[in-house]
Amino acid sequence: MFVLQLMSGSLLLHLVMSSGFGNHSLWGLFIYISGPTQFPEFSMVLMLDDIQVGYYDSDTDQLIKVGAGGEKGAEFDLGQLALNVLQNNMMEMRIRSDLVKKQLNLTSPGVYIQQRMVVCEVQEDGQPILIMSRDGANGHDIDSIHCNTTHFLYGGGDGWDFQLDTIRQLYEQMRFSNIYLPLCALILRRLLESEKHLVMRRVRPRLRLLSQPGGGGAQITCLATDFYPRHINLTLLRDGEPVDENQMTVGSVLPNGNGLYQLRKTLMVDEEELQRKHKYTCAASHLSLDNRLDVSWRAESFRSFRVYVISAPVVLLLVVVILLLVLMMKMRKRSGTEGISMETQESPGASNDEALEQGVEDGT
Repeated sequence: MFVLQLMSGSLLLHLVMSSGFGNHSLWGLFIYISGPTQFPEFSMVLMLDDIQVGYYDSDTDQLIKVGAGGEKGAEFDLGQLALNVLQNNMMEMRIRSDLVKKQLNLTSPGVYIQQRMVVCEVQEDGQPILIMSRDGANGHDIDSIHCNTTHFLYGGGDGWDFQLDTIRQLYEQMRFSNIYLPLCALILRRLLESEKHLVMRRVRPRLRLLSQPGGGGAQITCLATDFYPRHINLTLLRDGEPVDENQMTVGSVLPNGNGLYQLRKTLMVDEEELQRKHKYTCAASHLSLDNRLDVSWRAESFRSFRVYVISAPVVLLLVVVILLLVLMMKMRKRSGTEGISMETQESPGASNDEALEQGVEDGT
């Protein structure tokens, strides 16, 4: 969808929190566009953990349910209060858009984009943990709000003249604590019940330890793939001791395209280290596993790292030589067969001559 592509392309909003094992989160990704475009002025993508479940835009003024494959369904009934919150966000972003354009002196006609991310998180038992809001415009953070059951924190963006004063911060604290956090937690619990077949599933990772030559030594890759949920602890060990991650190339948890995830960590080792014949182990801990999953490889089994490249003419010459050898073997075999046949044909004639000679002698 357009909103997700835009947020991943030009964005300003960065992930500053991550759910722990067993926790769940509800995400509202908002975008406000001013200027002539074919897109709605205001739209929102609703995500449960990492799965999109809803979509709203100001053209239809409806929150639509989105299926696991991205297909849109019927209207998503989350209550009138949820729709009011959506409409309030649109009005706030419209006002803030005007303020930001004035500060940036954006007087010429054009397209202006503002984005907002609101996230709440609950524990496995449904108890709320926190809610966070973060705004951005023109590639920069504007401000952010973090609120849990006991604390409220406001952070102003760098380089912006307008920030919330003390009275407005107090107002936001009351609104987030008494309205947004309870409402977000309530919606999250409802969605966890209706979509539990997606977010509550547990898919075991496939774990592999790959080794291939490279740089005069070897490249050792610890790969976990096709697992869900996305949270996983992946460790590469050398002789039972964890390898320092500063020595490795550590990737991010990436989607596989099938609703599952993958993660890899790669270590480069030189020839000298390979000669020490260390034992390398790729180990994974995941919600789908009762015990740690691991797979090992010992350097001594990696005997040669040379790669021979054979050119096309050489390959063609080898093929021709092999064909000639096969042809010669067939011809030799055929010649031998014909020789045997000739001897067989001559044998009866020789026997008759001998018999004739014997008869002549007898007559004599």
